[in-house]
Amino acid sequence: MYQLISHILSPSFPGWPGEPTLRIEEHSQIAKGNDSNTYVLHLYNHFGTHIDAPRHFTPDGKRIAEFPIDEFIFNAPLLLDIPKDLGELLVTEDLTTHRNRIEKADLLLIRSNVNKFKYTRPKEFTSNGPALHSEAAKYLMDTFPNLRAIGVDWISIASPSFMPDGVYTHQYLLGKHHDHHLFIMEDMNLEGLPSEHLVRVLAFPLLVDGIDSAPATVVAELN
Repeated sequence: MYQLISHILSPSFPGWPGEPTLRIEEHSQIAKGNDSNTYVLHLYNHFGTHIDAPRHFTPDGKRIAEFPIDEFIFNAPLLLDIPKDLGELLVTEDLTTHRNRIEKADLLLIRSNVNKFKYTRPKEFTSNGPALHSEAAKYLMDTFPNLRAIGVDWISIASPSFMPDGVYTHQYLLGKHHDHHLFIMEDMNLEGLPSEHLVRVLAFPLLVDGIDSAPATVVAELN
């Protein structure tokens, strides 16, 4: 059994304040006398559910298409419910109580339950969402060598309300100050995902040569 844990992209979805989102342009249309229906997508590469790769915040880091596809398959995913409200930080103490479980994981998914505000309070969701504190990011990097990625159900691992700390969070996770990195999966749809039945996660980024990061289709395998 499989469950989609990425959002289906829509031009109506909010994005990071001031950044582009998605615009769909009709190219050919049967209704207008063409033989087929085709579209041009104007898509920002950090819109919707997407994966940050090291080049996003590290000048010599790898770009998203430079990784083999098996780097995006996670056989020991862990989903933690850590409730947060808009404007709240996720700090190291939120993680230390789960240390024994995180040690076994290659992907850490954090469900804060703020994803509901994506539709009901979109301006606050984008401008005042939760954020992972940089010290918590460093804790993950320093403590869990098996961990390869982190995913969250808010718009970005950072927040406009907690900058420039969010810059340091990205730099830590993407490997600027370490000899390894974590992929960052942002704006995920973790609603209804049963943690006790989670077996594997497959994350398929849009592989475009030359870009730092990319939107992704992410699927959870359940038993």
